[in-house]
Amino acid sequence: MSGESASDSTDASEPRVVGLTAASDYDLAVEREVFDGTDVDLRAVDVATSDDLADAFRDVDAVIDRLHVAPYTPEVIDELERCRVIARCGIGVDGVAHEYAASRGIHVVNVPDYCLDEVADHALALLLALRRNIHGYDAAMKRGRWERRPVELHRLRGSTLGLVGFGAIARRVAERARAFGMDIVASDPYVDREEMADAGVEKVGLNDALARSDAVSAHAPLTDETRGTFDADAFARMRSDAHFLNVARGGLVVEDDLLAALESGEIAGAGLDVFADEPADQDAGAAAFDHPLAEREDVVLTPHVAWYSEEADAERRRTAARDVRRVLAGESPQNGVNDPVDAAEVDR
Repeated sequence: MSGESASDSTDASEPRVVGLTAASDYDLAVEREVFDGTDVDLRAVDVATSDDLADAFRDVDAVIDRLHVAPYTPEVIDELERCRVIARCGIGVDGVAHEYAASRGIHVVNVPDYCLDEVADHALALLLALRRNIHGYDAAMKRGRWERRPVELHRLRGSTLGLVGFGAIARRVAERARAFGMDIVASDPYVDREEMADAGVEKVGLNDALARSDAVSAHAPLTDETRGTFDADAFARMRSDAHFLNVARGGLVVEDDLLAALESGEIAGAGLDVFADEPADQDAGAAAFDHPLAEREDVVLTPHVAWYSEEADAERRRTAARDVRRVLAGESPQNGVNDPVDAAEVDR
């Protein structure tokens, strides 16, 4: 990748460096295609901690956070002496101090819509597995037992799904659930009643969603306001035959309280794709996972893969890289989440 394209307005005497959080042998074909014809060099680096981020990317012009393994704290951002943009290859930016980055003249961008269908599909897959006891029957048969356990199963048609948060993914979950004949209620203080009604969803308060639903699915972003939403009080409000689903953010749930609710029979089961603490080396293909929820037969677990399909992975990488290219060319990003000051005014 050499020779500056016509769209690159930034005058640079040497190649600019874009650092990626990825294994050094990671296939960068998608990113190379985006930066073809520019003066950009790509540098893939294994990182595990915030200190690693600071050390690895001190001299880069941009960071593509392909695998989010550590937070970009103000201390890390202060060490990124040349950086003009941090691109999250994902939706959430709770792991990036984006307002502080703005004060340092650094754009923060994300990919807000790359895996909406995949995550919605996964939520329904967890729901179906739990409501039909697929995981239980599968485990029994693999133990050599043709066992129709005395499990109470109920039809989906006419049952109620409660959505906590009503963003783009939750709306797709609602579409899929309606196809099964489910009634949908949703709690979201930032979406009005008419907008939900247009989607065939009844707007209710959080407590009503918890109390009325046969299954409750978490779809809120992780913020100071939403952290720990699903605690002992929330699970106590749910029905004893209800299931809880989380394909959003692990920090929405107080996991000890969820475990206690399962043990006491306050709820019937849970389907989880995200956790409060996840392995830093999860992209290696396999990582240790020691969690008390993994020992329970009334829980279905997946390793933060709801977002994944080959198509979604390529889309997120391409979208993030394109915004990095825009910023390095002196243009505004398509998916900016902050409003940085002029980098020329920042004393670094």
